[in-house]
Order: sequence, then C-alpha cells, then structure tokens
Amino acid sequence: MTTAAQLHTQPPDYPTGDVEITVIDTDVHVEPRSFEELIDYLPATWRNRNVIDRVPYSRATYRTLDGGGRKDSVPEHGDIGSDPDMVGQQLFVDDPIDYAILLPWSFRGFTVDPALDTALAGAVNQWLSETWLSKYNAENRYVGSISVSVDDPAGAVREIEKWGEHPGFRQVMIGHYGPRPFGHPMYDPIWAAAAKHNLPVSMHFRGGATQPLGWTSTGPLQYFVEYHSQIAPMAYAAHMASWICNGVLDRHPQLQFLFVEGGFLWYRPIIDRLARHWDKTGGELAARKSPYDYVRENFRWASQPIEEATNPKHIADLFEEANARELLMFSSDYPHYDYDPPSKALPRGLTPETKKRILAENARQVYNLPKSRPADRFDRTAVNQ
Repeated sequence: MTTAAQLHTQPPDYPTGDVEITVIDTDVHVEPRSFEELIDYLPATWRNRNVIDRVPYSRATYRTLDGGGRKDSVPEHGDIGSDPDMVGQQLFVDDPIDYAILLPWSFRGFTVDPALDTALAGAVNQWLSETWLSKYNAENRYVGSISVSVDDPAGAVREIEKWGEHPGFRQVMIGHYGPRPFGHPMYDPIWAAAAKHNLPVSMHFRGGATQPLGWTSTGPLQYFVEYHSQIAPMAYAAHMASWICNGVLDRHPQLQFLFVEGGFLWYRPIIDRLARHWDKTGGELAARKSPYDYVRENFRWASQPIEEATNPKHIADLFEEANARELLMFSSDYPHYDYDPPSKALPRGLTPETKKRILAENARQVYNLPKSRPADRFDRTAVNQ
C-alpha cells in the first residue's frame, strides 16, 4: 500500500491544472478505528453510562461474510474504512473517483433510546468533522453527511442546525427504521430543517443495536439473505409513498430524498401503481402534483446494488425507461464485499450521455459540487503507478 509519506513525495508538477469531474461516489463508508474512538466525542454526561455495553459495534449479520468487507480493505489496525491512507489509495488511485460522499457506518441508530441515539449521532458528526472532513481531507475530496436519529426529531433538528452551514457537510443521513412511515407529521421538523439549509436527505438501510433482522409488514425476517434482498426496497417504497401522500414535498418543494444501497428499478412499478389510482383515490390528499412529477423533482437513487440480468440490452432498456439518466447516481458501497467499481458498475448498453450523468453529473447537481477540481497528489500517484 502507498503510504501518505510516499504520496507526498511524488513529483509536484504532473499533472497540473484543473481536472474534470467524471466520477462521484455517493456511498462510501468510513469508520473510527474502534467504537472506543467515539467515546471522547460524546457529551460528558454520556461518557460514564456504559455506552459501549449498550451499543454493539460488531456487524452480527455479516458474520457469514467474514466481516462484510473487501479482503483487501482490512487495515493492519482498526476496522475496514478506518485507515485514511488505504481509503485514499483505493478510492482515488486504484478506481479513480473525484469525490466520495461519506456515510459513516458507525452510527447504527435505533437503540430504543432516542436520547442515546442523538448523543451517538452528535459524536459521529463531531468525529467526522475533525477527521475525514479536516485532517484527512487535504485534497477536499471527502464530503460529509450529518447523522441524525429520526426517533428524536428535536435532537435531529439540533444536529442539522449545528452542522447545516458547515461546508464539509452536504446532506442529512437517516436510516430506514421508524415506528411510522416518514411522511407522518411527527417527522416534519427534520425535513423542514434539512430544507432550510438546502440539504438533501439520504436514506441508507441500517441495522440497529437491538431490533430483529429487518421488519416487514408481516413481521421480522429470519435470514441475512432475506434482509439484504428485500428490506431496503420494501422500506424505501413505504417512505417514498408516505412523503408524497402526506404533502411533505408540497411543504418543502426543493427538498430531495436519496435512496442509497437499495436498488433502483423497484420504484417504477410502485409509482406506476400509485399514479394509476391517483385521480380516483388521491382526492383526500393535499398533494398538488402527479407521482411522476414528485419522483422527477424530489427523489434520486444510488446505483449499488445494481440490478443485473443475463441480457445486458434488456436491463439497459429498463434503466432508460425508468429515467436513470436523471434519477440515478453512481455508488460503490466501499469498502464492503459487494463493492462496485465505477468501471464495471453500470449496465452495458446505456448511452454515453446517460453514463456520464449517472457517474457524476446527477450527484454534482444534488450536492452542488464544482465541475472541475485542482489536480492533487492522488492524480500524480495514479499517473506514476
């Protein structure tokens, strides 16, 4: 592995100038080296309350996958995604991307204690701001997410207000668990705060510390393969319909919700069905637009895990029909075992313009990122390898 010292000793004059943004990764997981690293970032009142015992840090559902990470992404010390030299090499040199949108996996949420969840979210936000958004971020390639607990709307608002104008944080990050679909009025202060700061809201499915392996409308699941295959699309569909039907997008018309690590094509039959019944059964709603309009203006999806088929032309046609050109953003799910590199992530047969928009332009618009960036040490390293 190339060390930070080696990277800094590369020739300073090649390449130079600005580099066009071609790849933005919207799902990169970074970690503290251990949960204990977060303890110092907790409010003082929480440090002596056996937090470690109440928040299991191991990924129990990944045990059959030997930790769930790429074998080549496990550092000598610490958890996967915790070594800045390794992460920088693998993201910016081995599979070159321009910006990495960070979704810290260390905050699971849903501990059945909203106050603890908010304390943990605050610790993760402070830790992220002092590490990956500052001392690990000399090239300004890392973009942060404000972790919040939906179980504590007031606490979530405090975190958004605290970090909402920080230039390193470009979105709010939530999980998919909650006692109600997220269009319910109890959650509206969260969406209002995100809209106030012009921050998209990124939903990433997550396992909590205490809940069973994935809740469905008929109860909990039994096996990880069921959870990994089903839970995100089912939960995301419920929240999407709830946001539309409860008028969240009418109250906050500029707000965008992003669905990460849950597939893409599932949305189309759900929205088609909603739209088919809209005129006859949607009269009781305050919604002002059609479901298709809400999707185009207010929702985006991340690519990993990408839908695949034995016939690449068929899957490419489905992507075009589902308007991937406007709605889909590239994601790798680094550093997990099912990581998708940008060179292989998208179906063959997509038009060059569609690929260009998925790999960078759609995310660039969502996160208000520049069209180019200064060349840096990672570019020099890639050239000299």
